[in-house]
Amino acid sequence: MERIATDTYSFERVREGGFVYVDKTAILKTLADGSLGTQFFIARPRRFGKSLAVSTLQCLFEGRRDLFRGLAIEPDWDWSKTWPVLKLDMGSCQAATVAEFREFLFSILKSEAARLGVVFTESALPSVSFRCLIEETARTNPDGKCVVFIDEYDKPLLWHLGKPGVAAIRDELKPFYGVIKYTEGLQRFAFMTGVSKFSKVSVFSDLNNLNEFSMDARVATLFGYTHEEVKANFPDSLAALGAKQGLDAEATFARLVQWYDGCRFEENAAPVFNPVSVGKCLSSGKFDPYWFETGTPTFLLRLMEKNPVVLDEIEVSQTAFSNYEPDRPALVSLLYQTGYLTIKSARQDGGIRLYRLVPPNFEVATAFSESLSADFSRLDGEEHASLLTQMVEALRADDVDDMLDALSCFFANIPANITVKREKYYQSLFYAVFVLIGARTHAECWTNRGRVDAVVETPRGVYVFEFKLGAGGRDGARPSPGGPSSVSAAAALAQIKAKGYAEKWLRCGKKVTLVGAAFDADMRNLSDRQVEVAADA
Repeated sequence: MERIATDTYSFERVREGGFVYVDKTAILKTLADGSLGTQFFIARPRRFGKSLAVSTLQCLFEGRRDLFRGLAIEPDWDWSKTWPVLKLDMGSCQAATVAEFREFLFSILKSEAARLGVVFTESALPSVSFRCLIEETARTNPDGKCVVFIDEYDKPLLWHLGKPGVAAIRDELKPFYGVIKYTEGLQRFAFMTGVSKFSKVSVFSDLNNLNEFSMDARVATLFGYTHEEVKANFPDSLAALGAKQGLDAEATFARLVQWYDGCRFEENAAPVFNPVSVGKCLSSGKFDPYWFETGTPTFLLRLMEKNPVVLDEIEVSQTAFSNYEPDRPALVSLLYQTGYLTIKSARQDGGIRLYRLVPPNFEVATAFSESLSADFSRLDGEEHASLLTQMVEALRADDVDDMLDALSCFFANIPANITVKREKYYQSLFYAVFVLIGARTHAECWTNRGRVDAVVETPRGVYVFEFKLGAGGRDGARPSPGGPSSVSAAAALAQIKAKGYAEKWLRCGKKVTLVGAAFDADMRNLSDRQVEVAADA
């Protein structure tokens, strides 16, 4: 049985401990040999192996050939040359104020100076001390150059995202990271990693020399495991997982793909597995949402409240991948960069490149839906689980009324201090709940006659939903005298029929049910429903 490291981010410990190392050194060589430049930035979601890649590169530049025996890079690297490595790990930063943040920066600079045995220059500004440390480190090498790594560069910003102090932290980081540019001549290699890529007028305004490789096909599979890598490196663990789950080899791998695969960082690149999730699944023999053990960041949920989106399929331009500021976060950009959405496909529309984004896999879709449904409804764990069970049973029994009753309980718990004036808020919660109970769910689903709000598929049936929002709904407009009747469930049902939304499913061999639902924004709940079985179903 293979030894699998799930919480080890040290290349040295992986290799000396006899753990499986999925060989990424051929890709790392394309960065390290200088043929593509010397200064790089790559953004990837958390727990995708960024720190392990940094550790691997550090050992490479330090000339630790013993650790690379049998790996792709060993015969192709000049081991006679070494460089001193300066590595700043920002991942532990939890500074609450600018003063605390400066203390943090000084502490990691002092620690690196002590490790490297060079003089640390005291200064009032961390950026000055950083520049002096690079200069002192470079002097220790015959060619007058050193290697610089900054791992998780954006952790101080993400820690403060959505808080008033984020702009001040950003302003501290700009000159500090700017040192990388202004000491370029002293660097053999520089590599910066993070989760997010902020716009060029922000943190990166002084880093326009960095080669941005986050969406470059040449390194698209550097982080994460391809299908071939999983099969080649973990054969015994795959067999053991299948035996424990009562599945054959093909079914075992198919389920692994369903749960943890699908992350694509370039439109034509092969999808990759989340390496931590795969490792923990193979180690434990259980399919669980391991990536979400630390939970969904609160700032994402707060952004969802203000500007809800349905995590089904979202089409964006290329600017969505980087064009936002720390004090003005863009939800879709963050969802992509943090790994909740990934690239499904791309197309050219005139001069604009458009990307279709989707949740990458079952683990992400269900775990995020659980966080979202619990947060939006403010239900505690026991109540949340009970309502989900009720919905599962209602869906199995094809009891639409009971299913909608349970859904109403979710909506009934939305706190009164949350302003809900948009149909998207209800759609987001609706989508999250149905994904969570295992139903195949499509939001804003296109047909040849238009776009239906939601379609839910089960092994035996298809439910076509159309929503209407009244009483202070879209754009704050109130209904005409007579109240919710102006946006009634009957009107929603009539729209389904008039537009022929259900036609594409009438020949699928399943019972097709049409559901018109009206929401009342003042009541914060379903106010009316109309259910009808499609005539030709």
